Amino acid sequence: MRYGVGIDLGTSFTSAAVSGPGGTHMVSLSSEVVVPSVAHPAPDGALLTGESALGAVSDSAQVARNFKRRLGDPTPLVLGGSAYSPAALMAAQLRDVLDTVTREMGAAPESVALTYPAIWGPYRQEHFTEVPRLAGVEDFRLITEPEAAATHYSTERRLDDGEVVAVYDLGGGTFDTTILRMRAGRMEILGTPEGIEHLGGIDFDEALLAHIDQRLDGAISRLDVTDPRSASALATIQAMSVRAKEELSTEPDVNLTIPLPSGPRGVTITRLEFNEMIRPSVQLTTEALHRTTASAGIRAEDLSAVLLAGGSSRVPLVAQMLSQEFNKPVRVTLHPKFTVALGAARTATQPRPAPAPDVSPESAASQSVPEQPARKRKGWLVPVIAAATALVIGVGVTIFATTGGGESDAPGGALAEKPAPPDGPVRVFAGKALEPFAGYLGSDVNWGGSYIFDEVTEQGTVIKAASDPANNGLRVSWMENKPAQVYLQTDSPRNPLDLTAYSENGGALVFDAIVHTPPTGDTTKIGMHCEFPCRSEVPAAQLFRNLQPEHRATVKIPLSCFVSGGLDPRRVNTPFLVWSQRRMDITFTDVRVEAQVPDATPCEAVR
Repeated sequence: MRYGVGIDLGTSFTSAAVSGPGGTHMVSLSSEVVVPSVAHPAPDGALLTGESALGAVSDSAQVARNFKRRLGDPTPLVLGGSAYSPAALMAAQLRDVLDTVTREMGAAPESVALTYPAIWGPYRQEHFTEVPRLAGVEDFRLITEPEAAATHYSTERRLDDGEVVAVYDLGGGTFDTTILRMRAGRMEILGTPEGIEHLGGIDFDEALLAHIDQRLDGAISRLDVTDPRSASALATIQAMSVRAKEELSTEPDVNLTIPLPSGPRGVTITRLEFNEMIRPSVQLTTEALHRTTASAGIRAEDLSAVLLAGGSSRVPLVAQMLSQEFNKPVRVTLHPKFTVALGAARTATQPRPAPAPDVSPESAASQSVPEQPARKRKGWLVPVIAAATALVIGVGVTIFATTGGGESDAPGGALAEKPAPPDGPVRVFAGKALEPFAGYLGSDVNWGGSYIFDEVTEQGTVIKAASDPANNGLRVSWMENKPAQVYLQTDSPRNPLDLTAYSENGGALVFDAIVHTPPTGDTTKIGMHCEFPCRSEVPAAQLFRNLQPEHRATVKIPLSCFVSGGLDPRRVNTPFLVWSQRRMDITFTDVRVEAQVPDATPCEAVR
């Protein structure tokens, strides 16, 4: 039987649907149709997921949860003494889902469609493509969750050509909203999708649990999770709060008996109380939908309906507030938790759209570049540096002049002819990021990247970037001993740099630095990246410590150092990145790539 499968790898739960000659329907991955998005390493090293993972352990702390939220975070998750990337855990879940679908259907699917949040920029999308590849799925297509939801909705109620709808997708871990227009039988996204990275049913569960804890005078928060009995009680209470949230969608109140080690305690929660707990969060989602509508250049009255997707959209307060805010019909399918998977399954069986023409830049110097985008633009690919690797500089990088940087062939073998030296440098930053580049910060707060657009841009208390007019530079402060990075990146995946002419003519990455506070330890690096996972870094802690504090110094690192480390000079998208997990404070300016730099520091001095 020929069929396609749509899979929604959600933050809390994973679901799958199939579509074929017999129609479109859900696949029961468990008795609850969906399976928990969890993982646990078995003694033989295999990764268990879903109910198999939950059934294999007595200690819930040994199970990885909500790892979809961590996709793109370079810090691995440690389970059973082994480190795993979020992509590896999601790939294990995908493999298990496909195995179940294949058993149920009697044959492997002909096509696979995977969904992802519309708010994910190209960085997260790039990492997400690693998930099916790690799972051994070579042929797949990706579709945003709102597009999948609208595709399924259009099977229940036909959308006319030109009709505009808003999709409000509130899942277990993320919220996003998108404006879609039906055009020639396909959905097109209008404006900029909005969303809230860490808002969903998980947060409602935590709000309810905190309320119960408060009603019990902090008895839950005082539980000692190192004590097996208390840990078991906490896991039971957490599961009870999830069920209570679900019951409050249909019941006016719920009565709970909380199994504390000191004895059971009774608590009654009303729907009105629950509504007040989550109202501020739901208000944030309606505000996001207003911004999405404005970005599409339409008014609320131009919408034909607001479509609800995601299991958490079943909370009655959601439809109530949306109806009040937009005065439009709020549509919900029979099973909003399954809407995305069902729409993805239908997409999997549809002909693929024609690919966009591939327009390659002629060179770094001659390529045409689009106008600098608005401040809402996010980085399309955030480079990743493994936090576990600590490299030490053996010899300090000199400030201006040292002797000879080496050369190295580009990946794939030597070119038939050495390219002529380019006419001038590629200028990346001089007081501000120069087109086609933009600056970003990344940390545990948001590895997706915070666009540096104001005089001060910061990610919590971890990293901050501020304009330094006195030095015509950007002052970047790592404020905690946590991994964080600043980087300069091209504005589009179709707009990389070809630095071959620079790398083959003694070129170097050159920049000026004023060290205000040098780093401690040996975890600071300078990197250049191409498309994930192509990248290369050199150690930089000793480099910055060797620079005289509060004095401007020029650093010159041969491109051959990066090329020999794995950089493909033909497709560089991030020509400058500084990563550290130690406190430091440095102003950077005049970042450029130059050819024929004979006084660049030798590679052996920066390894």
